[in-house]
Amino acid sequence: METDSGKKTDRRVLRTRKAIMDAFDKLLTERGLDKISVSALAREADIDRKTFYLHYKSVNDLVAYKTDESLERIARALDKRGRDASPLERVHIALSEVNAILLENIEAYRQIASSMSVDQALARFEESVYSVLEKRGVDRNLIDDSQMRMRLQFYIAGAMSLYASWLRSDRSTPIESVSQTIEDAISTSVFPTIALFPQTV
Repeated sequence: METDSGKKTDRRVLRTRKAIMDAFDKLLTERGLDKISVSALAREADIDRKTFYLHYKSVNDLVAYKTDESLERIARALDKRGRDASPLERVHIALSEVNAILLENIEAYRQIASSMSVDQALARFEESVYSVLEKRGVDRNLIDDSQMRMRLQFYIAGAMSLYASWLRSDRSTPIESVSQTIEDAISTSVFPTIALFPQTV
């Protein structure tokens, strides 16, 4: 793994970060986001608080990290499988990856969905979306366009709300039904879907 400066991250650092994230996932599943403290995370990861703060600023920073990592994973899936795909096929690829991510730790994501309002989740998600788009060379004018932001907010908030409802439910409905509903809504929209999942340069 490399940092932004291009230097390889020390293996001990990677081990510590993994221990912290594993502890976060465990505590998230057991007690929910609102009841996780840095002290509890440090105990679970077998580190001291000082070591935690060398890697992350707060518990919320871990949510931000998980969001960033998930979006990077979706972007990699689009890079790998969606280069020559149509806009709607790219939406399908992205949502399939979302499904896979959620299914890997349903209880942890259920706790997040139960602890954050749609507005809070949207604000966190948006920050990561624009960061990923910018890193991947999407035109800055497109990212900064207020109409584009409102349209993205509309689709992202709707998708997040459906996934959050599914996570908080008994989940008897397959997750694929959730993503298909989102795909159907996008496919019948007058808003060009290519703007949602632009090709990277």
